[in-house]
Amino acid sequence: MRDAISGEVHRLGDISLIGRGDTATIRLTDASVSRQHAAVRYEASRFWVVDLGSANGTFVNGAALNAARVLHPGDRLQVGKAVLVFEDTGSASMKTEVLSDRTQISRLPPEPARSAPMTILVGDLKGFTAICSLLSPAQVADLLREWYADCDAILKRHGASIDKFIGDCVFAYWHGVGPDIRSQALKAAQALRTVEETPASPTRLLLGAAHGIAMDCRIGLHLGPVAIGSMGKGINTALGDAVNIAFRIEGLTRLVDEPILMSAAFVDGFPGGGFRSCGRHEVKGVEEAIEVFASPPTR
Repeated sequence: MRDAISGEVHRLGDISLIGRGDTATIRLTDASVSRQHAAVRYEASRFWVVDLGSANGTFVNGAALNAARVLHPGDRLQVGKAVLVFEDTGSASMKTEVLSDRTQISRLPPEPARSAPMTILVGDLKGFTAICSLLSPAQVADLLREWYADCDAILKRHGASIDKFIGDCVFAYWHGVGPDIRSQALKAAQALRTVEETPASPTRLLLGAAHGIAMDCRIGLHLGPVAIGSMGKGINTALGDAVNIAFRIEGLTRLVDEPILMSAAFVDGFPGGGFRSCGRHEVKGVEEAIEVFASPPTR
């Protein structure tokens, strides 16, 4: 991507974060740019851009970005007051696009994945489909934006890396599986459960007043070896059986009617104990039934 004013060129990885924060791949210092403003992802042989709930919005060719959109050569991406032009350099050895203010983006060769022990958290809002049916699209967007901000603040405060948001679901992880890390993961899960205790937005107030609905986050916790691969500066993704199991454990929260569930591996050796077995359950993609445990009361 090329900065349309300065001419600076930015080469794109598989995921490139645009913003004012220190971890941004394309860092823009303008105060009108949010710390995590937008992201460009390379997927299915195309580059997609998505707004990350920025304060001033993201625009492509003058149109506000309300959902992920494919970038084409010549597209002008406005981020705050900055304008980036997406260009194709036509390089034979490397696929290169450019965002111009004038800013250039290239797809870099991905780093080899490495295996590492991780503590994994998957959180999902219960009944979100039903909630969406009660709200306008703008209200749904407001609710998700607030939910993402809550997740970002809580998980980062407890040392987690957020891998991705998938609709109303958040997937995060910690490097390592020691007791201290697992303790932070459980505290983060409990904090996500108490989001409703914080000052509510107009949309959340509307849900409660008009429909008697509160945001209810259900959470699965697990640990194990996963493949960690770089997706750009400061951004990694975690893949493997342990990730799949964490998602399945979160899905079991509805079956056993417990808001937070953990795997046997997660609770093994956990300081203080106090966990209650909720039985063994068969889940899709896992040969043997897995035992899950309910969270002890918040202390």
